[in-house]
Amino acid sequence: MHVSLRNIHKVFSDGTHALRGVSLDINPGEVVALLGENGAGKTTLMKILSGVYRPTSGEIYIDGKPVKFKSAREAMRFGIAMVHQHLSLIPGLTALENVALLSGGGLSPISQELRQKVAAIAQELGFEVEWDRDVEELPLGVRQRVEIVKALYWGAKLLILDEPTTVLSPPEVKSLFQVVKRLREGGRAVVYITHKIPEVLEVADRVVVLRRGLVAGEFKPPYDVDKLVEAMVGRRVAGGVERVGQPGEGTVLEVEDLWVYEGGRAVVQGVSLRVREREILAIVGVEGNGQEQLVEAIVGVRRGRGVVKIHGGYAYIPDDRHKALLLEMTLMENSIVGMEDRFAKRWLISWRDVEQFASKLIEEYNIVAPGPRAVVKHLSGGNQQKLVVGREFSRNAKLIIAHQPTRGLDVATTEFVHGLIVEARNRGAGVLLVTSDLDEAYKLADTIAVMFKGKIVAQGPVEEMGLEYVGRKMAGL
Repeated sequence: MHVSLRNIHKVFSDGTHALRGVSLDINPGEVVALLGENGAGKTTLMKILSGVYRPTSGEIYIDGKPVKFKSAREAMRFGIAMVHQHLSLIPGLTALENVALLSGGGLSPISQELRQKVAAIAQELGFEVEWDRDVEELPLGVRQRVEIVKALYWGAKLLILDEPTTVLSPPEVKSLFQVVKRLREGGRAVVYITHKIPEVLEVADRVVVLRRGLVAGEFKPPYDVDKLVEAMVGRRVAGGVERVGQPGEGTVLEVEDLWVYEGGRAVVQGVSLRVREREILAIVGVEGNGQEQLVEAIVGVRRGRGVVKIHGGYAYIPDDRHKALLLEMTLMENSIVGMEDRFAKRWLISWRDVEQFASKLIEEYNIVAPGPRAVVKHLSGGNQQKLVVGREFSRNAKLIIAHQPTRGLDVATTEFVHGLIVEARNRGAGVLLVTSDLDEAYKLADTIAVMFKGKIVAQGPVEEMGLEYVGRKMAGL
């Protein structure tokens, strides 16, 4: 199946011009990497191809014949499926029931034939899934596998993976690369949306770079990394901010013997830690080992048993930007969440001041949006993340709790956020950084702690925490 997109434009109702005439060809048995910064239009383009959005103008052709999709279900009939960055499985159903449920249709009976076909697809891809467990009980990486099997069960010939490694641990990333190669060997086409250049080098037969809604370049192996970066960002990326001085003696966060229970099970087990002034403490570990529950207990959105002391105010960047945003509201309104009193005059919010503040965030954090009155749900995931980061850093808090702060961000914005974290540390703040990205941890941290099955199993100054040792501790060895 050959797919061709021609001169695709997309303008959203708030004026966001996400695509400005993009053309793209996709061949069977080919992995095309769609590379670009946040807001470049990558996900929007693929949502059009998969039937989620309709183009404002432009044409889609399959094997030379024009097609128009009114829904994702209709695109699936033509063999096009998308595994989204925020997985779309239905909680309360088992993994197998989710495979049987086609978007817009009813739940097919769980027949022996269905079960056998699903097991055969999983075996072909090397997946191990407990098909009769509720998807809510499965780790994020396994849920992603369920989405892939579902797409193939319903006949996908072209599979679109949107930032697929965002929720995966390093071993799971390697496993995913093998799956992509198996799909290609089986004659299927894969569009791999990413902003991570190392992933491109690993899997792509061809790279198409988008920038500000336009094709900025197309590349084939051998790839020149500098040219890919320049095509993405329009310039070379500068180095980061250097760390100044040693951690101080003052404490900004104390956690003592903290326990958190979920479904009657202890998911955080007696965690104690301390974050000092001018210290970045990085907690690393494979996702699903209690990091989310630990952070949420510290900030008070989840009940825990133990002692948490925060000295001074704090800023909080959650692991899922949707936890921090009101998607149906404007960028202006979202920019002051939790800071309304700063913009109140005689108990009334000064929206003129809010608009100026939001405009400043747009400029300083390079948020791609038509303006401060844009509705947040129409921003790309990366630009939503920039809004959260900008808002939280504007608090100038003594403690910054950053859970996966660069998830979904492109190379230039990741460098920018890393710089903000180090600058905050240098001015005397303490940072609790929770990340599954070991490169990020080693780049930023003064101290590294490893979390496994709800416990801190190792901790020490970064220079004493060797990569091999940390990797073994993450695996529970």
